[in-house]
Amino acid sequence: MEAVFEGDQSSSSWVAKLVELLQPLSLRADRLAGMELFAGLRWADLEFAADLLHETYLERGTRLTVQGRSTGQLWLITEGEALVSANARPLRVLGYGDAVGLKSLLERRGSPETTIALSPIRALAAGPEEFRELVARPVIRERFAAVARTTRRRPNRPTRQRSEAASASRP
Repeated sequence: MEAVFEGDQSSSSWVAKLVELLQPLSLRADRLAGMELFAGLRWADLEFAADLLHETYLERGTRLTVQGRSTGQLWLITEGEALVSANARPLRVLGYGDAVGLKSLLERRGSPETTIALSPIRALAAGPEEFRELVARPVIRERFAAVARTTRRRPNRPTRQRSEAASASRP
């Protein structure tokens, strides 16, 4: 199932919209506080972020990002798992508290990875405008940049030792 979102299609179900209306801001802020990405932030910063994020549900098999394509959403997974791959190779599995689409949004270019929901996913999401507001707050921008740096993929180049071993094994 392809569901790479563009625009405001992420909260397409009426259930997600209803939950968003009924869920108090402080509850979303508390959920953010439990995520490593937001841990230790002041309550005012947590409420600021919670006000910009909305609850969304994604079906199993949904593509959140596609390698090489721009990402229009940031997802913070609160339930479920997603598989991250690049060049058709699985890299890691994401779960609670992990951010999807962050690197593409920060660098304003195509996603370096493809991310597919392995199970139904519940997430807090921000579209492009909300994302701009989030990164306008320095403490949040610094956190996002730090996470993007730690998930940076290294190019698949053989190391000197591997190259030497390969040439030594040739006849």
